[in-house]
Amino acid sequence: MPVESLTSGLLFDERFLAHDAGVETSVQTREGSFQLDPEPHPSDVAIIKRTWQFLERSGLLGRMRHLRARPAREEELLVYHTRPYLDGLQAHAAGGPRQGDWGEIDEDTPVSAGSLEAAFCAAGGACQAVKAVMDGEVRNVYALLRPPGHHAERNRALGYCIFNNAVIAAEYARRTYGLERVMIIDWDVHHGNGTQEAFYADPGVLFVSLHQRDWYPRLSGELEQVGRGAGVGYTVNIPLPAGTGDRGYIAAFEQLVLPIGLRYRPQLILISAGQDASWLDPLARMMMTRQGFRRLSELVAGLANEVCEGRLVALQEGGYSRAYVPYCTAAIVEALLGVDLGIVDLYAGAWELERSATIFTQATRQALEEARRWHRQWWPL
Repeated sequence: MPVESLTSGLLFDERFLAHDAGVETSVQTREGSFQLDPEPHPSDVAIIKRTWQFLERSGLLGRMRHLRARPAREEELLVYHTRPYLDGLQAHAAGGPRQGDWGEIDEDTPVSAGSLEAAFCAAGGACQAVKAVMDGEVRNVYALLRPPGHHAERNRALGYCIFNNAVIAAEYARRTYGLERVMIIDWDVHHGNGTQEAFYADPGVLFVSLHQRDWYPRLSGELEQVGRGAGVGYTVNIPLPAGTGDRGYIAAFEQLVLPIGLRYRPQLILISAGQDASWLDPLARMMMTRQGFRRLSELVAGLANEVCEGRLVALQEGGYSRAYVPYCTAAIVEALLGVDLGIVDLYAGAWELERSATIFTQATRQALEEARRWHRQWWPL
């Protein structure tokens, strides 16, 4: 079937909602603590619920093929994670310690029995999304996953992530379909340290990350981190200053991401799609709008059409504004579908929204020039 005649897929499964990150109530002092009314964990399950409702009730789901997840098989997880890590997670969910010889779960990442069910389904859902695209069932997929994955390391749950969904999806594509070149574009505002680690010495996966400079994780995603051995040049970090906004991100794609992608010519593109670069996100300061996310998605879809017959899978990562993540995610989905439903921005007319769409600071220009100059050692920029 011609690519143009295929629709897009939306992968979501109710089992993702079993990962309940809980609430925060305690304030610590030097002498003790006191309690406040509950505040949801930043990775609140309500964000994904509201995003799913937004996609369904806006009519976007009705234009797409609804795909469902399956639990990842152990062998799919073990292409990256270790057997002791899987055993340690199961033991912790049953009341065991957060760390041991098997690895660790950082204090920010809640893991319960429900969390593990959701994590297995999220990793398996990422594989199902790849399968739907590679088998020609759909043109592209947005996978609304929970929990996210790009911080998870081989034996460490970190930054709200348990299994690294992007790594597992990329390896599934390579092992099942024999792909030789996969490109992962990570626009989550926090650096995808786990994904970088997985492919740091591997030229078969091009990892490109755009993230807030000097943010999270500590010392991760530096410009100079470019790979090791045969993988040198295939890790492309583009650290950006706070306040980059839509114009800065779009310039980064036009000046770096797209030229590198055209030269690499991947057979499949994955997006680690974290909508936490938005101007309303409480965990970052990057000032993107929903229209900015739409434009990035259009650019990546155009690249996919040119180099790999449109094969593109976007995997949900972060995004912590309960109000705005659904708007940004819907804009991405509209771009994948090639439609515009005329959804009015939540803060249409606000000066902050206009400023986020138009700002292009000297600091951002300098960061882009520095990135071009550095990565020109490996790519024609």
